[in-house]
Amino acid sequence: MGLIWLVISIPMSFKSLEQGKYALELNWRTQEIGKTIHTEPGMYWLGFGNMFVEFPSTFQTMYFIKDTRGVVDDEEHPSIKRPPLRARSSDGLEMSISVSFQWNLQSHSLKPLYDILGGGNLEEALYRDEFVRFARAAIVESCANYKADAFFTNRTTITLNMLEKVKVAFRQPTIGLDIGIQGLQLREVDLPGSYDDEIIKTQEEMQEVEVALAEREEQKVGMQRELMVAQERVLQVIQEASGQAEKTRLENEAIVTQILIFQEKQAAANAEILSKFVNDTDPYSRLFELMEIRAISSHNDTRLLINL
Repeated sequence: MGLIWLVISIPMSFKSLEQGKYALELNWRTQEIGKTIHTEPGMYWLGFGNMFVEFPSTFQTMYFIKDTRGVVDDEEHPSIKRPPLRARSSDGLEMSISVSFQWNLQSHSLKPLYDILGGGNLEEALYRDEFVRFARAAIVESCANYKADAFFTNRTTITLNMLEKVKVAFRQPTIGLDIGIQGLQLREVDLPGSYDDEIIKTQEEMQEVEVALAEREEQKVGMQRELMVAQERVLQVIQEASGQAEKTRLENEAIVTQILIFQEKQAAANAEILSKFVNDTDPYSRLFELMEIRAISSHNDTRLLINL
């Protein structure tokens, strides 16, 4: 009888832990959770009748979306799927928000989580519904911080704010809750039809404004180009005029220099001539006489005129 009991009890005392899972030990006699947290896959000795309370160790996804087609799930720990959230903007406009984010359980928080919200298989995992409540409250609170038009013009900031509030909601040190949030995606924002029409008109007007600004910038660039060309032409004209003025100045300076030299030599010659006749009683007659003699002596017989 004892041998039969050993044959039956020994295999039932071992439990396997698969890859991608955490586990707590549950004592079937006391129905209490042990302190040991198993994080590595393998075979474990738990004792007869004892069992694992398993949790997913990999990242899980929570969806608030309309269409769940294309979502691939783990059979034992499928993703959490709920309809889009109903929220209001800071200016009171009701809207439908489609969001998804990734979360994972921290091993050190499994026992507090089990003590508060339970755990185990999908049917007994009450914490999943509580996680939905945490996420819904955080996202609705985030939406209330922004006006409706910001969801079209400032989605990045809103997404970061939602992510931060979800992180805060899933991390509550006072009760030992610590759920890691990897990322959040703001998928769709649905507003009332009349508001959507106004948003479309506003976007069209903004596009026209952007086109007008682009055209103005193009014209501005063209005018700046023409101004630069005109400035270059003015500089060229100034340089050419300066060169011409300098040329004229140098030519005039050369002419004046030559005239001064000629006049100086002429004056010196006249002074020398005058010194020759200064004592004559009739200097002009004497000068004309010498000029006549000079003209005759230098005359060329082949010419009719005399060079005075």
